[in-house]
Amino acid sequence: MREVLETHLPYVYRFALRLAGDHHAAQDIAQETMLRAWRGRRRLKDKGAAKAWLLTIAANIWRDQLRRSRSRRTVSLPVSREHPADDPPVGLAMTRREAVERVRRQIDHLPPRQQQVLHLRAFEKLAFEQIAEVLSISVNAAKVSLWLARRALREKLGEYDPAQEVHR
Repeated sequence: MREVLETHLPYVYRFALRLAGDHHAAQDIAQETMLRAWRGRRRLKDKGAAKAWLLTIAANIWRDQLRRSRSRRTVSLPVSREHPADDPPVGLAMTRREAVERVRRQIDHLPPRQQQVLHLRAFEKLAFEQIAEVLSISVNAAKVSLWLARRALREKLGEYDPAQEVHR
């Protein structure tokens, strides 16, 4: 079980960061998630469902914190640098970073549920059934939230071409 938790910790932290919008709060949520998961490890019958189970725990912890604090904030996620050897030329790299930041800013302006569904689908690659379980919503609500989020991003970003930014 320890390996399962260690494997999924980065996903839990990334989701907690999207929820909380603060690195310290995300660390607290991730740690509390792992603690609760360890205590309830006997309830996990299928290790293949561990990711959704852990993300559900994290979402529940976040909801509990929201009830207590009554405050909401979001923050942009850091850019992943998994393959620095494949770096594009400097000008193109700057436009890509700018494009990514522009998209992130728009995501940050979406309603919380749309942000969460978009994150779980795009970054965590969860099925709609798993998203519904994690967020305690219906499958149809998950699908509609994703559709609304994508529509809002298309409207806000339009036909954004980062290569045009180089010429400005």
